[in-house]
Amino acid sequence: MDSRVVVKISQRSDVITPHRLTVAILIREFCLIRETKEVCRKTIRDFCILSLQLIQSPDLTLDELRSSINEMVFNPDTDLLKKKFDAVISDIQEVGVRYLLDIIESFGTLIAVHPGLGKFVSVNKNSVIGYYLRRFTVSFDRLSFSEVTTFCESYKRYASGWNKTQSIATSETGNTLSSKTKEPQLNESDGNSSREWSRRQAELFIATQSSLILNNEERAMSPKELHENIKSLLKSNRSLAEAHFLNYLNYMRVKEYCGAIESLYHCFDRCADVNPMCSSEDKTKSYRYATLNLAILQYKFGHREEALSALEEAIKIAQAAGDNVCLQHALSWLYCLIQTNRHKLMEHSILKSLDLNLSYIMSLGIQSFIQYAGFTKGNPKQALDTITKSDIVNCQQSYRDLISSSYAQKSAIWLFYGKTEMSSLWSQLLLYLNTDNPTILKTHYGEGYCQAICSMACHLHLEGEYTIAKTVIGFAKERFPNEPNSHTWMLCDNLMYFQQLIYNEKLSEAENVAARIGVVNKWESCLRMAEILIHRRDYKEAHKCVNRILEKFKDGTQQFRMDFQVRAMILLSEIQIGTQYPDAAMPGILGLLNSTLAYANDYHLKYLASVAQLYIAHVQLLMGMSTQALSILDRCLVQILAHGGCYDRARAMLLYVKCLIAEAGNKEADERKADILQGIDLLKNVKRNFEKVEAFYRVKDVLYLQSQLYNEIDMTKERNQCALEFNSMSDSFPNINNSTLLISL
Repeated sequence: MDSRVVVKISQRSDVITPHRLTVAILIREFCLIRETKEVCRKTIRDFCILSLQLIQSPDLTLDELRSSINEMVFNPDTDLLKKKFDAVISDIQEVGVRYLLDIIESFGTLIAVHPGLGKFVSVNKNSVIGYYLRRFTVSFDRLSFSEVTTFCESYKRYASGWNKTQSIATSETGNTLSSKTKEPQLNESDGNSSREWSRRQAELFIATQSSLILNNEERAMSPKELHENIKSLLKSNRSLAEAHFLNYLNYMRVKEYCGAIESLYHCFDRCADVNPMCSSEDKTKSYRYATLNLAILQYKFGHREEALSALEEAIKIAQAAGDNVCLQHALSWLYCLIQTNRHKLMEHSILKSLDLNLSYIMSLGIQSFIQYAGFTKGNPKQALDTITKSDIVNCQQSYRDLISSSYAQKSAIWLFYGKTEMSSLWSQLLLYLNTDNPTILKTHYGEGYCQAICSMACHLHLEGEYTIAKTVIGFAKERFPNEPNSHTWMLCDNLMYFQQLIYNEKLSEAENVAARIGVVNKWESCLRMAEILIHRRDYKEAHKCVNRILEKFKDGTQQFRMDFQVRAMILLSEIQIGTQYPDAAMPGILGLLNSTLAYANDYHLKYLASVAQLYIAHVQLLMGMSTQALSILDRCLVQILAHGGCYDRARAMLLYVKCLIAEAGNKEADERKADILQGIDLLKNVKRNFEKVEAFYRVKDVLYLQSQLYNEIDMTKERNQCALEFNSMSDSFPNINNSTLLISL
C-alpha cells in the first residue's frame, strides 16, 4: 500500500499554477492572431524563444511575465498581442470559472486536426508548445470542481496585484515613475518566495546552474541570488536531493562551513530515503558516496584529520561492496591527504584507473603526479613528456576542463623552473584555445583559464606595463567573482600592487598589502614582509620572518615548496650582507649562497639559481674579487636577461657595470676609459628599465654612478647634467634611507 502511494505521488509531479495558465493563454492569443493575419517571421521567432523561456523558467509574477513580452521588438503584432492578452486576463477576473473553462477547452482546438484540410491548425502536437498545452489540459482535467474553483480564486489573487499596479500608475500622474519603480520590487520580493517550481523546471535549473558554476561562473547566479532561488525551489520540491547538493556547492563558493555541511547532510538524507523496493546495493552506494563527499568537504576547509577519517570509512564501505570506481575516487583523494608514499599511491591510482577504463581519473592522476614531481626533484624533461600522455587522453575524450588544466599546469611548470617566457607562451596558448563544445553548446572557463589570465597579468607587470596588467587582472575579477578561483586573482593582484609599492618606497602601504596576501598564502606574505623589513634596515625582525620559513622546511612534516626555501635563503644572505659589511665575516655569506645555489640546481630552479649567482658575484665584488665576479656573471646573465623582468635585468646589468669598472682599475688609461664609456652606455639602458618600473630610488643610484664615471674621464658637461637630474629626482622622490648603491644588489 505504501509503495503504491509513493508511485502515485511521483507520477503526479505537475502542479497547476497561475503562471502556467498565463503562459498557455499567451500562446493561445498568439496562435489566434496568426489565424487572422500574416505575422512576420522575426516576430514568430522572438515569440518562440520567449515561450520556450517561460515554459522552462520558474513561476513569475504577472508583472514580470508581461515585462518579458515588452522586451520583444515593438511592432503592431506585439502591440495587438498585449491588448488581447490583457483583455483575457481581465475577463477571467470578471466572469470567473465559466470563462476559465471556455479558455481551457479552446486549448484543445489549437492542436486539433482540421476536418477539411487534414492538417494542424496552429500548433504541432509533437512540438514543445504542443506538448506543454496537452500536458496542461490533461492535468487540469484531473481536477475536481472544488479544486477548479479554488484555482480560479487563486488566479484572481495572482492577477489582482497586477491590476493594482496598473491603477496606481495611471491615477497618480505626478508620481508615476516612483510607483512603477517601487511596486515591482515589492512584488518581486513577495513573489520570489511564493513561486511554484515543477519537478522538470527544478531539475533544469539545477543542471544549468551547476554547469555554469563549473564551466562559466560569470554567467551563473550570484551566491545570494542562487540561495534565494534554491529556497523557493525547495518549498515546491522538498524531497529533491539535487537542490540541497547545489546549495552545498553554493555555500562552498563563499566558504560557509556550517551551511555547506548542513546542506550536504540534507542531501544525504534525501538520497537515503529511497524507494523501499530498491536493492540494498543502491542503498550502500548512496552511503559510500555520501561519506566520500563528506571527506571532500572537510578537505576543502582544511580539516585533514576529519577528512582522512571520512575517507577511510568510504574506502571500507567500497571494499565491502566491491565498488572499484568508488575506490579509485577515494584513492585519488587519499594521496592529497597523506604525506608518506604519495608517489606509490599516485602510480597505483593511474595504473588501476587505466585497467578500469576510468580515463578522467587517470588523466587527473597524471597531472597530480607531475605537480608532485616538480616539488620533489623531478626531471623536467620526463615531467613534460609524461604530461603529454594526459593531453592525448584529454583530446580523445574531449575533457575540456582537463585540457585547460594541462595548459595551465605546463605554464606553472615552466614558471617554477624559471622559464618565464615559456610560461607566458603556454598561458597565451590557453587563452587562444577554443574550448567550445559544439555537441553540448558549452564553453569551459574554469580554474586553468583564470590562472592563465593572472599569469599574463604578472608577466606584463614585470615588464612595467602596469596599466595593461591592471586591465587584464580586472577582466579576471569580472570573469571569476567568487571562490575558489577568486583567490588566484586576489593573490596576483596583491603581489603586483605590493611590488609596485616597494619600487615606489611606500613601505607602510606595502606592509598592509603583505598582510592581505597572508589571507591567501601565508608563506608568500612572510617573504614579502621580510622584504619590507630589509628595505627599512630592520634586520632583526626580517631575520625572524625568514627563520619561520627555514624552520618550516626543516620540520619536514608536510610537503613544502622548495622555491620558498631558496627565496628565504637569498633574503637571509641579503640580511647578512647588510649587517656584516665590511667585516671579515663576508666569506661566510658565500657558504650560505653556495648552499642556496646547490638547492636551486637540485630542484632545477634555473632562474632562482641565476639570482643566487648574482648575489655570489655581488659578494665577491664587495670583497674585491672583481675578476671572479665577472666570471660568475658570464654564466648567469643570459638566464636573467632572457627570462627576468625589467627590474631584475636592470640590477643585473648594474652589477655587471660595477664589476666592469672595478676590473678596469688594473688596466691602462686608454683601456680603462674605453671600459668606462662602455659602462656609461650600458647604464643608460639600466636607467630606462628602472624608470619603466618606477623604481626611482634605483634611478638615482644609476645617476650617481654615471656622474662619478663622467667625472673620472673629465666629461664635465655630462657630469653636471647627471648631477642636475639627480637633484631634481631627489626633490620629487626623497629616499627613506640613504643611498644603498654600494651594498645593495
